[in-house]
Amino acid sequence: MPVTDEDAALTAIATLEYLSTEQAEALDAINKTLSNDEPSVDIHELFGHYNVLYFRHLLVPRVEVIWSPRLTLCAGICELSKDPTTGKFTRIRLKMSTPLLQYREKSDTINTLLHEAIHAYFFITTSWRHSRGDDGTGHGVGFQLLADAINNHGNYEITIYHTFHDEVESYRTHVWQCNGPCRNIPPYFGLVKRSMNRPPGKSDTWWARHETECGGTYTKIQEPAPTKKQIEAMSKKERAGRQKNKLDGWVKMEKGTGAEGKTSENPIELDKDRTSVIKSNGKRKAKTIAVDGFVKSHTVNLKRSRATVERTMYGSTVLVEKVLVDCPICSARIAESEINEHLDLVHPA
Repeated sequence: MPVTDEDAALTAIATLEYLSTEQAEALDAINKTLSNDEPSVDIHELFGHYNVLYFRHLLVPRVEVIWSPRLTLCAGICELSKDPTTGKFTRIRLKMSTPLLQYREKSDTINTLLHEAIHAYFFITTSWRHSRGDDGTGHGVGFQLLADAINNHGNYEITIYHTFHDEVESYRTHVWQCNGPCRNIPPYFGLVKRSMNRPPGKSDTWWARHETECGGTYTKIQEPAPTKKQIEAMSKKERAGRQKNKLDGWVKMEKGTGAEGKTSENPIELDKDRTSVIKSNGKRKAKTIAVDGFVKSHTVNLKRSRATVERTMYGSTVLVEKVLVDCPICSARIAESEINEHLDLVHPA
């Protein structure tokens, strides 16, 4: 009769009642590792000790433990390797997620390691039937029995599922939105989020049902910024297409205005005073007041008034601004720049 998960669990639990010398030494080594102040642990060293203490020396060397930088949907997985010639499972690999565990407390790493080690133990002891256990997920009665026994023995917190939702969500940066009816249906609202750039398609188990019930098309609406390696692999044209126009950052447009020119809706009245800027050969600007070519008589009562004179410079005509002031002696209207000369010549001391 084949061994079940429950049978294998009870056998392992029985070894914890009276520890052997090797188990006691492994326990001491584990306690030293857990009591130090290091923020991380050596999972390979710990795995060797747990193999002796909890798993009856059955995991090493058949089980390989590695860190995986690409594992982002769960903290750890127990992966089976199949011999391509015989089609039989021959090796087990425990993958620990670098992205999800590297910044968490070391207790999370240890609990994840033990969780996956339990799966590996059952695969070995049940002749690979563990994945087809009583609950279909491998977390049936046998798993729960052994997990509870290890938790009680070493004060661990092995759970059935790894619940690192925030970390998992942070890596699901490729997002597609469906334009069909399902975009209005909770809880997903037509969104598919993934950590890798794999668009929704026929390889998804739910795709056929989606085609029948919704029929919408998925469009990618979000993706992470390319890595340095990806940018270097781009052609010059592709890189140029990703660059932002720097002028957009230099030019600040006022709200409600555009880049196009604007003209006044008011007509120009030539018989009235007006202010303008006239450019001469791109070299000179002068702010002027045109008063029909001369100063009007009603400006005599002003202390300071403005007049314009016509002057030729650089082969073109410009209007140059002059400020008029009252002579303190004769009250004549004299250009401010000429008042001193007027006093010297007309009113000598």
